[in-house]
Amino acid sequence: MFLINYIKSFTSRKSKEEEEENVMAPPQEGPTLRNSPLNRYSPPTKYYDTNSNYTQISLMKPEPLELPSSKNPAFINMPKQAGFNRVLDGLKKRQLLHDFRLERAADVYNPIQNIGSGAFGIVCEAEETSSRTRVAIKKIAHASATPTLARRTLREIRVLRHIKHNNIVRLRDIFRTNGPLGIDVFLVMDLMSINLHQVIYSWECLKEEDILSFLMQLLNGLQYLHKASIAHRDLKPSNLLVDENLNLQIADFGMAKCYHKEALRADDPDEHCFYMTQHVATLPYRAPELLYVLPEHSTAVDMWAVGCIFGEMVLKSEVFPGRNVQNQIRMLLAVFGRPPQHIINEVRCDRTRKLIEDADNFVELTWEEFLFNKNRSENQNIFENCEAVSFIRQLFEVDANDRLTIDEALNHPYIKNHPKAEKSYLNNTSTCPFYIKHSMIQVEKLNHAKLIEELQKDAPSATHQELHSGTRKWFEGAFLRESDIYKNCGEGFQEDESNLEEYQLQISVCTSED
Repeated sequence: MFLINYIKSFTSRKSKEEEEENVMAPPQEGPTLRNSPLNRYSPPTKYYDTNSNYTQISLMKPEPLELPSSKNPAFINMPKQAGFNRVLDGLKKRQLLHDFRLERAADVYNPIQNIGSGAFGIVCEAEETSSRTRVAIKKIAHASATPTLARRTLREIRVLRHIKHNNIVRLRDIFRTNGPLGIDVFLVMDLMSINLHQVIYSWECLKEEDILSFLMQLLNGLQYLHKASIAHRDLKPSNLLVDENLNLQIADFGMAKCYHKEALRADDPDEHCFYMTQHVATLPYRAPELLYVLPEHSTAVDMWAVGCIFGEMVLKSEVFPGRNVQNQIRMLLAVFGRPPQHIINEVRCDRTRKLIEDADNFVELTWEEFLFNKNRSENQNIFENCEAVSFIRQLFEVDANDRLTIDEALNHPYIKNHPKAEKSYLNNTSTCPFYIKHSMIQVEKLNHAKLIEELQKDAPSATHQELHSGTRKWFEGAFLRESDIYKNCGEGFQEDESNLEEYQLQISVCTSED
């Protein structure tokens, strides 16, 4: 109850701060000042520095703007700071409208404020004009610029479009516009109050029942995905959204990929380099097989991230807070020692291989020393539970083949037998539609031109007349397209469906394209 009230107060406090604290950092002198957008909209004020003989420019106290409404006495008596804040509000709104060029979709959605940004684009809070519902719109800029970006965008669309699960974010709408470097894709989703990162670091100490609730919801959503051999590949607290009722949803499927024998492709150097670059920010959650750049990895990368997130909720700090790839590898070697020889044999990078060979020079810690070497949280007593230590230890197996699978994690004694565990999360009978798997496999076989063609089909243009109909017939039609594929896929595909359970028992790995 305390945590629910906190999230509600956080949301209301955030809105109040946005109204009252419209403050921008003072502009820098020199070229930065000259290029500042404030230079175009705020009249400069001259003042003399007693330590110099030249005039400097200050934008912190602009003179009143000469607008037609300035004849209004209320406007004349307005404090200068309030007038400056008003100018900044206008600038923020202009920048928001510039970032989110919705074209005719602006009649359907009214952008309100930016709420986040990431490797693949920016997210804004908006209002659906017809229902006055608040939504989140994710803009994937230049989605068609390269085969890598187009493939990633199409993967995210194909995953979200058919998913119906309480612990996975829901796609409400989708459209595209023409940007300077190709197609810009917009994904409209439900707006959530806060993310798990904010919960962890804004709350004094999470109770164990809250930690278990978040953990089981995360595992429940992952089970739905892993049944179709789909890995999220970018799990971290900031990608886990939480509402006022403590419901958790997995978001940001820009890195999602299907691992299936039909999806095996030749290694794509461009995709590989882009993948590693984009994961610098999420280094603390990267599995060893990704750090070592092994040629094969699977949905097990998500299970390593689950262990990192669970540990972070308990310790209130990142479990493996590496500064860079080399430092992260050294940290894992210090805790877990040298990896098995068959893993070392698959390491491609000579520098990484040298680090592993020098692992004997690092001071090794026991698992208990690692967990209790810092008094980082009042929740340390959770790791005094042998079942909790066993659970996180099995998630942190360096060899992905020995790591807990999603079903094993849900059936682990710490999760299954905990007296405060919410059993409803353990009775997950929903199944990810099999044709999502088929659709994801098809994405891997498309060249750049075909990827753009599919993007144009899956994301209708914002200038389409039906965009204003309110019924979203074009959006519903996108679902029918996949149904037709499923119906006409042939006997071979339906035979694959009958063998789905057998496939789920196999470890599906993929030659790393990334």
